[in-house]
Amino acid sequence: MTSADTTLALSDLTTPGGGLDLGPGPARLLVGTLRLLAQEGPVTRERARGVVADLGVDRVQADELLEAWTERGEDGDIVGLGVTYNPTAHQMSVDGVRMWAWCAMDTLIFSFVLNQQIAVESQAPGSGGTVRLRVSPSGITDLDPVYAVISWPARDTDQVDMSSKAAIWGTFCHHSFFFRSRAEGDMWASGRDDVVMLEMDDGFDVARELATALLRYEPS
Repeated sequence: MTSADTTLALSDLTTPGGGLDLGPGPARLLVGTLRLLAQEGPVTRERARGVVADLGVDRVQADELLEAWTERGEDGDIVGLGVTYNPTAHQMSVDGVRMWAWCAMDTLIFSFVLNQQIAVESQAPGSGGTVRLRVSPSGITDLDPVYAVISWPARDTDQVDMSSKAAIWGTFCHHSFFFRSRAEGDMWASGRDDVVMLEMDDGFDVARELATALLRYEPS
């Protein structure tokens, strides 16, 4: 996949009406719940209802979306929606509190959504090597190793499925990881034509575009 293909796919995904244009209600619900998870931890059903009321999202639609999109604890609390308290390969520290993300690109996107610095420690598939970094809306720092890359599945709108958490994982999350080198990433993605390896600066730029699309309906 060429850089031009990646640019075209990203533009298609983030344009109004594209795959990441969820509409005002769903987009604000996703962002609001994600922020609440990062700021307060697992979200009770009662707290989730309060968020829905505060956002003015249709209650029936919100209940359906949260049921489809979220991970739940044994007591029914929301424990994951992008940000998760179920351990994954992508550990984050936000204001000193440990949590995880569904995929590598999420960790970069969330710096914009949360508007703060995030410390990341992520395990690469295959080798199990660790990549560490700090990311904020102003950029990536403390990258270790300095030659690390990030994989991203370039998807057109017609390839995107946001109908459930499993669909989101299958569309994006199972294909986005940090790798300690391009050679390591290329070995993992060998034979695939739908995944691109991005230098970290380029990955940060992609994350900014994706975050902008998700935040489209947020108040100025």
